[in-house]
Amino acid sequence: MLLFAGVAPSFAATAPTGGLWPCIQRKVPELAAGQMWSGPPIDNLKWQDDRHVAELVPVLAAQRTPIDEATKQIDAFASTLGADRKERLTLLFAGVFDQINARRSRIMNGIERYAQHQIELSKRIKEESLAVAKAKKAAGAELDNAKALELEKQLLWDTRIYDARQQSMTAVCESPVLLEQRIFALARAIQEKMP
Repeated sequence: MLLFAGVAPSFAATAPTGGLWPCIQRKVPELAAGQMWSGPPIDNLKWQDDRHVAELVPVLAAQRTPIDEATKQIDAFASTLGADRKERLTLLFAGVFDQINARRSRIMNGIERYAQHQIELSKRIKEESLAVAKAKKAAGAELDNAKALELEKQLLWDTRIYDARQQSMTAVCESPVLLEQRIFALARAIQEKMP
């Protein structure tokens, strides 16, 4: 089957260069709070020790909570605060930042593992393509034709998997960006409630 003769080189061309980061977006392994937060420092804050903050953080950090709803919850929380308003809002941001930044790092590590699997699959497709060509060239007996057909089926299957994964790569690469947008929006909403 000539369809697969030129498959392997195009796969190799799409493999990431300079490491395993396959996304268009520049790889920034960890966000810095200073990029989005102009409030007090959040380093080493024990936000988990504040029961109300610890309950609210996962709700705000969850992507299933719309930003509008998260903002309302921040407003409701801020309205209950007294003299310690600034400290507790800082704790709230520290918790949200920790949770989202940790999730973002896990996703980015997953993207690199995904890219590694794609590289390995593209190498296997190249080998399978060569094996199919070799089997077709040597095919003479019915047994040889059956073997060539089986190799071709495997090549087709692996190519479909590769293509499906490549198509989903754009959406996968958007995940860290969506988390960055979320943390920026939440930082702004929390800072608006600071004295």
